[in-house]
Amino acid sequence: MKIETLVNLTGGELINRPFISEVVFFTDNSEEVSRGSCFFATDTYSINEAVKNGAYAIITDKELPVLDKEIAWIRVDDFKKAVFNIFKYENLKNKIYLTDKITSCLIKSMSNEKNVVVVEDELKDLLKALNFNNKFIVTSKDDFKNMFANIEEIKSKDISLNLKTLFKSEFQGAKLNLPFIYKENFAKALNFFESNNLRYTLEFEIDRFKPVFIDSKFREVEYGKSEKVLITNLKNDEFLFDEINYIIKYTKHANTVIVDKNHQQYLKEKFNFAALIDFEIKLNIKDEKGLFDD
Repeated sequence: MKIETLVNLTGGELINRPFISEVVFFTDNSEEVSRGSCFFATDTYSINEAVKNGAYAIITDKELPVLDKEIAWIRVDDFKKAVFNIFKYENLKNKIYLTDKITSCLIKSMSNEKNVVVVEDELKDLLKALNFNNKFIVTSKDDFKNMFANIEEIKSKDISLNLKTLFKSEFQGAKLNLPFIYKENFAKALNFFESNNLRYTLEFEIDRFKPVFIDSKFREVEYGKSEKVLITNLKNDEFLFDEINYIIKYTKHANTVIVDKNHQQYLKEKFNFAALIDFEIKLNIKDEKGLFDD
C-alpha cells in the first residue's frame, strides 16, 4: 500500500518526509515486523525494535520523536478506527461470511487454514486479515451488512450428532469437546469448511460452556474427578436462555445453581453444577481456606 493511501485511509498526519513509498505488511507486534512492514505502535516501548526489524512505517497516537527519517511516521487519533478504515478499503470486493458468535468461535477453533480469519472486535483480527490475498473472512458483526456488499450468511446442513455427556458429543465416531446444545452452530461451521474445501480439525475446544471440575475447597481437579462442576464463560446474550434450559434438562437429578455476580452466595450452597453468567471466580491453589470454604 502506498504511503499516501495509508495516510488518507487512517486520517492521520504524516509528520516527516520519508524516503520509502509503500508498505506490504501490517502488525502491532514488533516481533513480527520485517522489512516493509507497517507497525501500529500500541505501546511505545516496542518502537525501537520495530525500526530495527525493518519497519517502513510507524503509526502512533502520541507525539514522538522521529527515530529514522527515511521511514514514514504517521500520527492518528484512534488506532482501531484507522485499522478498520484500511480493512474496509482492502475488502470492499472480498466475500465476507456472516454468522453468529458461537459459530465464529467454532470456525476459529476448528480451522487448519491460515487464511481463515475470524474478525470480531480485536485489533489483531483486523490486522491479520490485511495480510492475506486469498482469504476467508468470518464475522458475527451485523453492522458489516451495511458496510460490505459481498456478504454471505453461513447456512446450516443436516448432520448426525449424538449427545454423550453434558459437555461432550460424538460425530462420525469422533468424541468432541462440544456440548450438544451447539449442534446447529457446529453444523454451520462444518458447512463453511466443506463448501469451501477448507481443512479443519475435530480436536478443538471453545471457552464458552467450559466445564471446570473442582473439589470442596474450590481447587481445580482433573476432568471428571469430582461431582462438583463450574460451567464457565456463559454470557447474558441471545444464547443464554437455550443454554440454561439445556443445563436444567440434563441435570434434573442433580443440584444445579445459576449464578451471576449478584448472587455469588449460591456457591456456598451444596451443588453439583454451577452455571456462571458474566463473571469469573478465582479458584484456590493452596491447601488453605478460601472464599467459599466452610
